[in-house]
Amino acid sequence: MTVRIKSRKRKLYGNRTFGGGNKKNRRGKGCKGGKGRAGWHKHKWLLTIKNGENKNQKRGFHSVRARLETISLAEISRGIAKGEYKSGVAEFRGCKVLSNGSLSAKLTIKATAFSKIALEKIKAAGGEALTL
Repeated sequence: MTVRIKSRKRKLYGNRTFGGGNKKNRRGKGCKGGKGRAGWHKHKWLLTIKNGENKNQKRGFHSVRARLETISLAEISRGIAKGEYKSGVAEFRGCKVLSNGSLSAKLTIKATAFSKIALEKIKAAGGEALTL
C-alpha cells in the first residue's frame, strides 16, 4: 500500500509570506541576485560548475557565413571511374573544389568555389570550371 505524503501548502496558507522567508523577499524581482550573468563567479558559482563556464562567458568571434562543404579532385576522379558523370558535367552546389588528387578525364565542373591549383589541374586535363 502506498503512503501519501501530505503537502506543506496547507500548513502555510495562513502565513502572509507562504514560505518565502522575510516579507521583503520575493517582492518584485529582488531575490534573483542580479541581472544577466551577474554573480556567476560569486553567488551563482554552483550553477557555473554545473553548467560549465562556456555558458556564462562569451568569448571569441563566430562568423555568420555558412561554411562550404569541400570535395577533392580525387573524389571526383573516383566518381568518373564509377560512371557517375556520364554526361560530362558534374555539379556541386555549396561546395568548394580542392586540388587534392588529379583529374584524368575531360569534365565540366560546376561548383560554388575553386582553389587556384584545382582550377589549373582541371584546365590541364582539358576540362572546364564554372562558378555557380
